[in-house]
Amino acid sequence: MSRSFPFIQRRGFALHFRIAVPGDLRALIGLTEVTKALKTSDKRVAAPAALAYAAHVKRAYSLAREATVEMDEDKLKALMAETKLRLRLDERDDLHAEELDAQRTQHRADLAQLRLKTENDTLRRLLAAPRPVQVVSPAPVLPAAPGPQPRASSPQLSKVVGAFLAGFPKKKAAAMFKKHGAVLPLMLDVVGDKPVHDLRQTDLNRFFALVQKLPPRWSDLCRQRGIKPAVLAEEVHIKTMAPKTFEDTYKACVRSFLRDARVQWQDEGFPVTLTTEGISYSGTRKPGENKQRGFTDNELVRLFGGEEMKLFAAQRDLENQFWLPQIGLHTGARVNEICQLNPQIDIRQEVDSGIWHFMFDQDTDGDERITKSVKNETSKRKVPIHSRLLSLGLLGYVDRVKASGAKLLFPAWKPSRGRASSAGEKWFRDFIVKAGLRDDTAGARLVGMHAFRSTLLERAFNSTPPLDATSITGHAGKVDAVVRNYQGELSLTNKQQILEAIDFGI
Repeated sequence: MSRSFPFIQRRGFALHFRIAVPGDLRALIGLTEVTKALKTSDKRVAAPAALAYAAHVKRAYSLAREATVEMDEDKLKALMAETKLRLRLDERDDLHAEELDAQRTQHRADLAQLRLKTENDTLRRLLAAPRPVQVVSPAPVLPAAPGPQPRASSPQLSKVVGAFLAGFPKKKAAAMFKKHGAVLPLMLDVVGDKPVHDLRQTDLNRFFALVQKLPPRWSDLCRQRGIKPAVLAEEVHIKTMAPKTFEDTYKACVRSFLRDARVQWQDEGFPVTLTTEGISYSGTRKPGENKQRGFTDNELVRLFGGEEMKLFAAQRDLENQFWLPQIGLHTGARVNEICQLNPQIDIRQEVDSGIWHFMFDQDTDGDERITKSVKNETSKRKVPIHSRLLSLGLLGYVDRVKASGAKLLFPAWKPSRGRASSAGEKWFRDFIVKAGLRDDTAGARLVGMHAFRSTLLERAFNSTPPLDATSITGHAGKVDAVVRNYQGELSLTNKQQILEAIDFGI
């Protein structure tokens, strides 16, 4: 599939429309891809038709996702029949447009022939006349052939951005929606709210150049000082945007927005050539500066064997401060994944194996004050509860929280802005400082809960033999998404063997 001409595939001399069926819909639809002959070998002719077909097919995907799991076969057939009908109607409209263009071309040729014949007849009459040539009126000007009508004014960029955010599956991808909610309004502010047909590549280039000059937490600084991001970017900052943030947040959000806008708004004048390709990071930060290393044995002994941890364990109102780092170390889970756990349903025992485990899944019920989220599909996983957590009495703590009716594992920490982890995350950052463990060495920092993920992965890799713990932490691992989809999730029994074989040094 060409990047310049999306959804187009060449087969021999002919071009075909092709789009993959998402993995979560293949069983429902019964296909792995949707294809259709475009009846042309010219990509410039095929491109508009392919994009129109893609819009209809993606709408069908969206409707299929919104449908209940119990969608019967008749409804599915009706949905696919509607999509096929829309494709046929588009094809018929394209054919009708071609016929109109042919008629206009023939009409112009006929008018040219009539104009030439009129001029020739006039000249013959003048030459044959016996009297002196007199000035004659020029031949009447014939009406011009109808041409393409001027395009109506295209929508403002703010409308296109608003439509994209409104249609984004915020419940299924809450983390990415949060990024879009910060990046796209910034782009709108920098580029300006102009009609989309006036957008140029230089607008995007200017936006990305400005982004790289902004410091971390630029939005908080702008709000506190009451200034625009463009003003803040002109100032000198000790630390600016990191390359990973630039790639994974800013470029990723704009790339996703452009892809959607090309399909949904190109008929309204949205430029289909706008791209993030070729835009690279040119800031002063080096890759990996913010990477957190794992805890050493001595640091773990200080953290879990100190007087503070004993105090947390002894007092019921401080139990959350005892269990958050314990679970972080023995699961390698992200802090928000842990804090959003619903003790009523997300901590359970597998029937067949009897293994107690955590369910890290955004689709299970949660506290009404938060929006549960995981980073990606790979992050939806089951993680065995380590034997050390069981021996320390984790299930007893869970039972007490369940009895209170709470839907957060740590109800003492109140959610903020839809996230369960804000208070717990801040507490642990401060705790590391008080314990004398904070390390700000570039590329080997020790500043927060994410260091537990590095600890588990590093110790698994350095085991004898090395262990692959990516199925526990929710990383993508060594296999791609397609292979992982066929393999399924590693069993709890196998995960438990991996987890228990890791030496945590305490």
